[in-house]
Amino acid sequence: MYEILKGILVDDLQMRAEEVVPTAGREEVGLDSLTAVELAALLHSRLGIEIHDYELMDTATVADIARLLEERLPRAGVDASGGRP
Repeated sequence: MYEILKGILVDDLQMRAEEVVPTAGREEVGLDSLTAVELAALLHSRLGIEIHDYELMDTATVADIARLLEERLPRAGVDASGGRP
């Protein structure tokens, strides 16, 4: 799930790939409240993951976000290793 998240952060939200590492804090990668809203919408439309922006803002690191996404991943939907149904 981390690689899928990283792809969205880099490709869609224009974050710097070298800064998007599991241990990076939200602030370090540029995930502010507006970006959290955008990320939540992308996660819902692409992966079917229901998550709120405030839940993303409650996380400390990129790895924490990836773990939260894994918990919310629809079981019958997306394969977490490849991002395809």
